[in-house]
Parts: sequence; C-alpha cells; structure tokens
Amino acid sequence: MSIRKQGFSLIEIIVAIAIAGMAFAVLTQTFIYTLEALHGMKNQNHQQPDTRFVRSQVIMEPVLDTFERGGDLETLNMGTVRWEAIVEDTHTVDLFKVQLRMEFNPPDRARFVEEETLWLLRPTWSDPMDRSSLLEDARRELDNERSFGW
Repeated sequence: MSIRKQGFSLIEIIVAIAIAGMAFAVLTQTFIYTLEALHGMKNQNHQQPDTRFVRSQVIMEPVLDTFERGGDLETLNMGTVRWEAIVEDTHTVDLFKVQLRMEFNPPDRARFVEEETLWLLRPTWSDPMDRSSLLEDARRELDNERSFGW
C-alpha cells in the first residue's frame, strides 16, 4: 500500500510566493507610473490655457523693442509669468523667428519654464532699408528664373 501525500511541499509554496511577489511588484510599479502620468496630464491641462493666453498677449505687441524687452503678465490659473523673447531676422520679408520663453510662478506649485519657437509675420518690425533690399533680391531672383524659362 502506498501512502499519498496531501498538501504542498515547502518548495512549491516558496515558488508560489515568489511568483506572487514579482506580480505584485510589477502591478504596483504600473500603478505608480499611471498615477504620475495622470498627475502630469492634470498639470499640463492647467498650463495650456495660460500658455495660450500669454502667447496671444505677447504676439500682439506691435513694437519690436518693447517685444524684445519682455515683461510680466498675470494669468488666470498659474499666477505671474515672466516672458522674454529673442527675435531673429529671416531671409523672407517681414518674417521673424521668435524664441519665446515663459517662466511661470504659480502660487501653489514649483516654478516652471516653457519655451517655444514661433514664426511671426510682422511688417511693423522690419527695417525699411532691409525690407527694400530683401524685396529687391527677391525681384532679381524672379527675373533670373523667368529669363531661364522656368
């Protein structure tokens, strides 16, 4: 007669606990990453309207010197923002490349910075002499293309 064992051996129990522990660790880490992603999305959703507001206020400035000096604005949700801009000429008449930097100082969170590149068409920012020279260059280039029959 053979004797039948009932229950699990110690090794089987240890292996089951190890597998369960690894699964628990993976699920916990996934949960933490999900919470961090949701928190980031929540912060980003609060930032977007204020970022759009600042951008819309800033690009309405008609005077180049005032625009390049930057300034401070009060936003709806994120407190005060300090903005500054670096403006570069392009080879296209009245088109400027603008590096806009916005430093937000929200009352309930840490300070953060957003930077973006804008391409702005601003005839009032162009120097009349530079504008004339760029237009003349474009006119010459068109005449050359026409003479080659393009």
